[in-house]
This record gives sequence, structure tokens and C-alpha cells, in this order.
Amino acid sequence: MTPVPRPRRRAAGLAGGALVLFFVGSNVQAGWLYVLSAFLLGTLLAGWFLPLLMVRRVHVFRSAPSEVFQGRATPVDLIVRDASLGAALGIVLEDAHLAPTRAYVPSLKPGDRVEVRTERVPARRGLQGPTQVVVSSSGPLGVAVARRRIDVEGRTLVFPAVTSLGPLPFVHAADTHERSVHPYPRMGQGPEFMGVREYRPGDGMRHVHWPSTARHGSLIVREFEEETTRRLALVVDTSNDLGTEWTPLDRCCSAAASIALAALTQGHGARLITARDGLPHSLARADEHELLEWLARLRPGGGLRLHELLEALGEELRGVRTAVLAFPTWRSNDAGTLTSAIGRLFESVHSVVAVVVEVDAALAPAGSVLAASATDELVSSLEAVGAETYRWALGQDDLARALRLEAGVR
Repeated sequence: MTPVPRPRRRAAGLAGGALVLFFVGSNVQAGWLYVLSAFLLGTLLAGWFLPLLMVRRVHVFRSAPSEVFQGRATPVDLIVRDASLGAALGIVLEDAHLAPTRAYVPSLKPGDRVEVRTERVPARRGLQGPTQVVVSSSGPLGVAVARRRIDVEGRTLVFPAVTSLGPLPFVHAADTHERSVHPYPRMGQGPEFMGVREYRPGDGMRHVHWPSTARHGSLIVREFEEETTRRLALVVDTSNDLGTEWTPLDRCCSAAASIALAALTQGHGARLITARDGLPHSLARADEHELLEWLARLRPGGGLRLHELLEALGEELRGVRTAVLAFPTWRSNDAGTLTSAIGRLFESVHSVVAVVVEVDAALAPAGSVLAASATDELVSSLEAVGAETYRWALGQDDLARALRLEAGVR
């Protein structure tokens, strides 16, 4: 599609000057005024069409990492090539991939290839791309601006921001470091089902898998992963979200990612749980990359509010010692509703940790976010039922500081 130039203020000045000179020249019968009027009019026409020639045959390619972290500066290269027969002047590139960026190329000769290095700080989690690059130019005269949108291939997965937390008060060092030595599950008496095999002397009869035994005509038993670590379940509330960058869900995913990686470092297993299609959905026995990718792809929704998700948990909590809940201060997470659900959660786990992510009520629809007093009540109620509670306040970007300050109070 051929771009349509947009006039700048200089175009109005040239058009007005040409009309004035033509009018005055008609009244005083001065030929040189007609010449000046024609010169201004010719400049206007040339300045209108030249930008079209500048952007018509410009091609843009992008070189960006396939995986980056939210909040970290990331180098992204734009490769610009001119396939026209004439030079392109004053090329401006606007690219929204990862973060809105503008770049300027003073000139491009025919066949030239120029690489422009930019640095961007991704403002959102998730998969980004492909996106369009807007190429614009006002030409050498600056009379009008021609803009052309170019589809650029390439996708980048933005992982949630990860904070190095170090030892956490609710994640104690495991009795063994075998998880770091043996990254794959081993046979044992743990809670995670691995498969079935033939019966061996010494196997307990309670592990017999009767359907397989009936099919094979001999005893078949179930195998379980060796239980070498205390397990941590991280429950992320995806019921709602708002904003375009560093959203409440982004902060919840950042908290979950940071705590999960800290737990793995200390020899613990980490399991992620959220809602999907109205049911609990979990990721277990995952490495660091799988955890980060899973959190990066989380989207608002899922069909369950946090208290409904907690009440629907069953097998997802098998073998879990500590449940960590990361949730924003939505209205649905009020003290009365959430406290009762967390109280029942203690029937399945040894301890509960709540990371309360404050939401800016000024950005949310009226009545959708807990007021400051209601958030205070929520924190007090959770602590009263035995949950270890941390409050990630608005304007506090440092998760480690939020957790350690609360721990210091205790």
C-alpha cells in the first residue's frame, strides 16, 4: 500500500507564501513575484513527493534475542537496506518490539546496508512479535512526512523479572542436595508417580497396580520418585490484570519466579499452580527454564478466583510442605473470603506463605481493588490464621527488600 504523505507546518507556509506572492504580483504586474510564487509552489510539490521516494524501497530486518528478562536492558539490532535507485535521506525508524524505540539513519545510498544498535528494557512478560516497524522520512525539504509500515518477523519470549533473594525465612535448606546432583527423578517412596514395573521381593503390596497386574497376569507395582526434598507449591492468582507494563500479574509472576529459583537453589522441589479453563493446572518437576517459560506465558483469566482455586486443589498439593500464594489486592481477595480458604489449606500443607501484591486503585475500575484499610485487614487476618504474610507495596520495585523487611520485623 502506497503511503500518503502528511503535511507539516512548513507546507502551509509555502502554500500561503505562494498565494500571497501570486496575488501581489497580479496587482502590481511584477513578473519576478510570479517567479518567486512558482518557486515556492515547486518546492511544495517536490517536498510532498520526495518523502515517498525515500521510504518506498527501504527494507528493515530485526535481530533480537529469542529469550530475555523483563526489566533488563536488551540489545536489539535493526538492519536497514535501501533497494531504490536513489539515496534515502532522513530515515526515522519506530519499533515497538519489547519497548517503544526510535532510531535515526541520516542517509542511505542505493544498495547500502546499515545496522542500528538499540537498547530496550522489556516492560511486559510474555511472547512478543512479530511486530511492525514504521519507517518515515520528511525528505530533504521537510514539507511532508511519508510513513510506511513494514512487517518484521521474529518473536521474543520475555521471562518475568527475577530478583536474587538468597536464603528465605520460609525456605530452609533441604536435608540433602541430591536434587542438584541428580536433576532427574529417581526411584523411591516420594509422592510423585513415575510409572510401573514388575514386582520385586521387598515391594509393599500397597503399591501393587491392580489393573496392570490383571492385564499381565503377574504382579505389577507402581514406582514413585525418591523423596529427597521438601516441596514448595507456588500458587499464582491469574483471575484479573490491568495496565500495559509491570502489571499486578507481572509482579505476581516475578515473585513466583524469584521464590521458585531460590527454592531450587536451596535444594527444594518447586511446583507451580494456577487456574486454566476453570480447573487447577500445575507444573511439577520442572527445571529453571521450564519454570520461567511457564510463568512467562501466563495470561489473565483461568475461570477461577483465588479462593475458588484453593478450594479446588487436591492432588496438586500431594507431597507439598509449604504453599506460597502470590496474589494482587483485588476485591475478590478480601479478608473474609480468603482467610477461610487459607484456613482450610492448612489441612493439606504444613505452612502457608502469602505475598500480597498491592494494586494501584487509581488505575483500576472503581470498586475492583481493596482499599488500604481493607488490605491492612487482609494482612492481619492472614497472620491470625497462621499464614506468613509479606506485603509488596506500591512503588517498591525490590522484592528482596520487601520480603526481608517483613522478616526483620519478626
